[in-house]
Amino acid sequence: MTDRPTDVHGHVESETTEEREEREEREALERIISAYRNYKFDTDHEVARWEHNYRRLPAEHRRLLPGQPEKFKRTRQCIEVNMFLIKSLLMSLDTEESMPLTSHPASQNGAGTRTSTADIDKVRYVLKNLMRDWGAEGAAERSQSYGRIVAELRKRLLPPGSSPTLQHPPRVLVPGAGLGRLCVDIASVGCEAQGNEFSYFMLLASSFIMNQASQKEQWTIHPWLHQSCNQLSDAHQLRAVRIPDVCIPDMLPAPGLLSMVAGDFAEVYSRPDQAGTFDAVVTCFFLDTAHNLIEYMQVLRHVLKAGGLWINLGPLLYHWADSHLYLPDDELSIEVSLEDVEHIAAELGFITEHREMVTAAYAANLKSMLHSTYRCVFWTMRKGP
Repeated sequence: MTDRPTDVHGHVESETTEEREEREEREALERIISAYRNYKFDTDHEVARWEHNYRRLPAEHRRLLPGQPEKFKRTRQCIEVNMFLIKSLLMSLDTEESMPLTSHPASQNGAGTRTSTADIDKVRYVLKNLMRDWGAEGAAERSQSYGRIVAELRKRLLPPGSSPTLQHPPRVLVPGAGLGRLCVDIASVGCEAQGNEFSYFMLLASSFIMNQASQKEQWTIHPWLHQSCNQLSDAHQLRAVRIPDVCIPDMLPAPGLLSMVAGDFAEVYSRPDQAGTFDAVVTCFFLDTAHNLIEYMQVLRHVLKAGGLWINLGPLLYHWADSHLYLPDDELSIEVSLEDVEHIAAELGFITEHREMVTAAYAANLKSMLHSTYRCVFWTMRKGP
């Protein structure tokens, strides 16, 4: 490491904006890697809480729950299975030359330091999304959203009977690509799909699953073991899911049809060199992740070619609406009705060609006593003149 330059008085110069951003990015990445690394420690802590509360029961009550000690043992075994996948993910980072790591992540056990509650939840959220995107159990849910979107793309962008190896395939942008399954499904029909994702939690997992998975059902996960409420049985809570449900390389009919870009959607795609570069943009459970959805919609228009398609499916949950309750900073959050969203789209020159309300779930536990679904708007709009 070189010494930081000093001025004529011998004072150390402050870091530049570029240096600060690089430092903050490195710190964020290392925090996320630490959250993955500490998964077993943090989840074991939760099981210890179950055991503690069980031991607090009177002996006559414990006798009515004779299976609990065995459940705790099996849960820890399931945690080890999940941790095997996470260790494989972390070890794969050493093969990514661009990954700015300061230490070998898989060589540290993380014992003794609790991860923040928010980061614990994000690691568990990734496990559930691995089920949604890459497990057979998520197929029905994917058909409600990804299936509709891919069918719409095929109808509007690919000529009937066309080969999935077109010489100049239509380019489709998928912001908020998550773990990448929608991108792979789009590429599988012959479009050139580019995913964009901001979350390092998702980026690390998507890179791992799409680059390291060489065969079907290569790994096992237990995505529901963290949910102790609304379970029909312990077996349902601890059930296994095999991933991926497909051989990913076999899904791609030609090379060069799939790419992933990291970064903030508005920052990356508002650049002048991105103007008019895509035939379609697909937003699936994405629009309401914006601090300012008008900015998102302006960027969407910017990247589309003349006459390009915007296919959207999702609710209006507005992820930042209650951020003032748990974040110290004053985060911008614009929450408007669907009627206002469609008015903004029309003002920006989008022409609606198809619109319907559809029901879709997101990372739902099919065997839970609680089922949540969204009433989503599904539209196809075309960029007008």
